[in-house]
Amino acid sequence: MSDAPSRGPFAGTSLLFKLYYFAVLAAGLGLAFWKFPTARIDSLTPILWWLGLAIAAELSPILMPGSTAYITVSSALEYAAIVVFGPVVAAMISTVSTLLTGVFVSRQSPHKVLFNICLFIITVLAAGFAFEFVGGRATTNVGELVIPLAACGVTYFLIDTFGVSLIIALVQKTSTWRVWQRTYLWTTVTHLVGFVPLGAIIIVIYLHIGIPGVALFFVPLMLARYSFKLYMDMRNAHIDTVRALTSAIDASDPFTCGHSERVTEYSVAIARELGLSEGRVTMIEYAGLLHDMGKVAVQHEILLKRGSLSEAEWEVMRMHPATGAKIVSDLHFLAGARDVVLYHHERYDGKGYPEGLAGTDIPLEARIVKVADAFDAMMSNRPYRDSLGREKAVSELVEGKGTEFDPRVVDAFLRLLEDGRVVVPDTADATRDWSQSQN
Repeated sequence: MSDAPSRGPFAGTSLLFKLYYFAVLAAGLGLAFWKFPTARIDSLTPILWWLGLAIAAELSPILMPGSTAYITVSSALEYAAIVVFGPVVAAMISTVSTLLTGVFVSRQSPHKVLFNICLFIITVLAAGFAFEFVGGRATTNVGELVIPLAACGVTYFLIDTFGVSLIIALVQKTSTWRVWQRTYLWTTVTHLVGFVPLGAIIIVIYLHIGIPGVALFFVPLMLARYSFKLYMDMRNAHIDTVRALTSAIDASDPFTCGHSERVTEYSVAIARELGLSEGRVTMIEYAGLLHDMGKVAVQHEILLKRGSLSEAEWEVMRMHPATGAKIVSDLHFLAGARDVVLYHHERYDGKGYPEGLAGTDIPLEARIVKVADAFDAMMSNRPYRDSLGREKAVSELVEGKGTEFDPRVVDAFLRLLEDGRVVVPDTADATRDWSQSQN
């Protein structure tokens, strides 16, 4: 499962990155020199077969969405190896399989392979210690395996995933907890309810039949990998669907091309600044991309009108949140984004639309998107006016605190702007170029 960033060895990395990297290497290599000579190997044949199966499992990694980390089904084999061969031999098998697949298959850089090997040594030995600490032993009695193997699986999963998340966070200069939530949180059930029981089955099969039985079970193990891959493909399809819908929005209103992406970037940053969970952040990301979905039903004459809108035209424009919410709610995986799309034009003082909600009656996610949406709109050229510029846009946000905008959301966004943690592109020039090309 482990992976390290794909950049050069240490170019541009922080001191904390270097300290963590070499701490993992020191711990991993130290444990290897200490423990590997104590390994008890009764027969080399089953270990070599197990190594072959482990390498085969590593040959089919599944890249995690939006990350350099990946996952394989080799975890189930490693859990079983810890029990049937002992933690030290299991760590040796993991070391060789990681080395061979990293160098000859994935073609990873040496520093990356070395990090992965050392992290795996630490992970496997710690998982083995947890198994033995709660009284675990090799047995065909599944009932006796449940608690020790659960302790083994939890220890393995936490050390491995947080070990990877930390090094990614140090490269990206972000929160380890955020990286872990975004990358691994949703895989927790798969590992603990899927791979740990599979490991128990492999243990029982090996103790009853030996390597031939494990080799036969490798087929259903790869079927489990295929099922997980289908799930990953579905998640990626969700993202592709949202991107396609966003393209439809841009096509309906070329003056706001790129607007949805910028609103999403600002909204996600605000949500994380306010400490929202990654699950809510993901839904805000979807909602930010789709917040103007309803504009596809608004006539171009209204969207691109250079003068002020009439009251009748405003009535049509005010319908776009409800229209967008209807479109979004028809897609089950976007159900959580519906209220954000519907209420992103509500005002904190209750004078917004479509329902006139006020204060905390407006979902926090919608209050976040409103601030991001308003700021980007003020920063952009529109058919009816030029960009207000950054200074004026910020001034308008401050002036609107407590009336149009949630003060807490505005303050969070202003902190991000002041610290340079969000990049504000020169959207005015981009939209001006487009508008001039149409004249």
